[in-house]
Amino acid sequence: MGVGDTGSLHHTCWVVNDLEQTAQSLADSLSIQWGVWTIEPAGCTVHGEDRPYTFRLAVARVGDSNMELIEPLEGLSVYVEHLQSKGEGFHHTCIIYPTLEAMRTARDELASQGREMIQSGDLGEAGEFYYFHMPEQDAALEVLYLSELPPPEMTIG
Repeated sequence: MGVGDTGSLHHTCWVVNDLEQTAQSLADSLSIQWGVWTIEPAGCTVHGEDRPYTFRLAVARVGDSNMELIEPLEGLSVYVEHLQSKGEGFHHTCIIYPTLEAMRTARDELASQGREMIQSGDLGEAGEFYYFHMPEQDAALEVLYLSELPPPEMTIG
């Protein structure tokens, strides 16, 4: 079974310094609406070490997929590392899976290929996510399972 089996493209993500300003600018330019959430994973790893971090994310539906913006809040995360080393810009592509088991199978397949897991987050009942470094793209790939997101804290656009 490959990583994409039973998964589908969910979003592409850009890491930004000011989520609200960037979301408003893109909403005005592209006529899209963003939902905004603050994420505080119950369990977190960064480069294999337990490290707490929090972030805000904004998601906008575009056709059959989504665009995502992430602004790091607290803790050292791959988002902070990206802003420090590359500045604002494209960070990752996400494949979402319909079940937790399918996502974990994809995660395990990437690990068995020797891919480096650079970050993970446990969202409790809401789901789990894992980022892997993909040197072919000089970017990350996220594998994600979400049961359901609560309503957004705010909308922009």
